[in-house]
Amino acid sequence: MVLTRQLDPITVAPLWPDSVSIAALQARAMLDSGKATEADFAEVASRSRRNALDNPKAQLAWDRSAEEVLSEPYTVAPLRRSDCPPITDGAAAVVLAAGDVARSKVDRPAWIRGIDHRVEPIHLGLRDLTVSESTRLAASKAGVADGPVDVAELHAPFSHQELILAEALGLGVDTRINPSGGALAANAMLTAGLVRIGELADRVMSGEARRGVAHATSGPCLQQNLVCVLEGEEA
Repeated sequence: MVLTRQLDPITVAPLWPDSVSIAALQARAMLDSGKATEADFAEVASRSRRNALDNPKAQLAWDRSAEEVLSEPYTVAPLRRSDCPPITDGAAAVVLAAGDVARSKVDRPAWIRGIDHRVEPIHLGLRDLTVSESTRLAASKAGVADGPVDVAELHAPFSHQELILAEALGLGVDTRINPSGGALAANAMLTAGLVRIGELADRVMSGEARRGVAHATSGPCLQQNLVCVLEGEEA
C-alpha cells in the first residue's frame, strides 16, 4: 500500500498494483526485447544469495544453483521467489568526514570521488523499462568511466534489475557485482541504497577494492537512481 503511493495518482495508483507485479512488467519487457532470459535472472539470484553466505548482515543466503532457482514456481510471472527481495527490517548510518579527520579515523579512507542523482518520469509508459537512462546519466556525471571499477554494489531489489543497471553503468566482466549479496539478500526499506554505499566503503577501506561504484534506487522500475564513486587512497 505504501509503495503504490509512488505511482501516478490518476491512472496507475487506483489500480493498487503491488511492487512485485510492477517489477514483473519490467522483467517481461526484458524478456520480450531479447535482452535477457529467465536463466539470466536465475543466475543473478543464485550468485547474489551465494555471495551473502559470507555476509553476517544478510538476511537470506543459500547455496542454490541457477537451475534450482528455475525450478521454483512463479510468484508473479516471469519472477520467481528467488528473483524478489526478502521482506526486511533494518537501519543504516554512514559517517562522513573530510581531510585529516577522515585520515585520523581509519588507515585507508573511502573517498567520494563523484556522486549524482537523476530522476525519470513516474509514468511507466513514458520510458523504456528495459534500460535505465537516469542511471546512465548519473554514472556519466559521477565519473564512473574515469577508471577501473573493482566492485559495484547495486541496489537491485529484483534480479533482472541488476542486468539493467550493469549495462547502464558500463560495467565489465572484471567488476565484482554485489559481493555482499545486495538487496536480494537484505532489502530494508528506505535504507537498502545507503547500505550499498556502506558495503562498498567497507571494501575500499579494507583494501579489498581500490575503486568502486555504489548505487541506490527509488520509485517504480528504477525511476530514481543515485550513483556514487568511492576510491581508496594509495600509500
